[in-house]
Amino acid sequence: MIRFALAALLVVLVVCDADARPRLRRSGGSGSSVSFQGGPQDVAAAKAQYSANRQIKGRHVGGGYGGANAEGVAFSAHSAQQALNNCCYTGQRRVAGSSVVRGSDGWYAVKIYW
Repeated sequence: MIRFALAALLVVLVVCDADARPRLRRSGGSGSSVSFQGGPQDVAAAKAQYSANRQIKGRHVGGGYGGANAEGVAFSAHSAQQALNNCCYTGQRRVAGSSVVRGSDGWYAVKIYW
């Protein structure tokens, strides 16, 4: 029950627009690399949204970890909780920030770890 409540809270937090969203900065002339600004939670939210907008399933998009050390990414067509559970390092590392975003074809999750 607590896991479901936390997942629902994460979905609500990600769906709500906030002015505190980290900026997405393109570097270089090609526009192919990205950089995410902010702390681990901000970076996780921005990366999940970035992946959902571009339908990038289960692939790392680069751009740093917001001061943390690692990340896990996942996609699920079934539920937000399944996407979070499928992230690499789940249960193995301490979470610094996590986010799940509903895309047009499923849920995109990113966890940032210390």
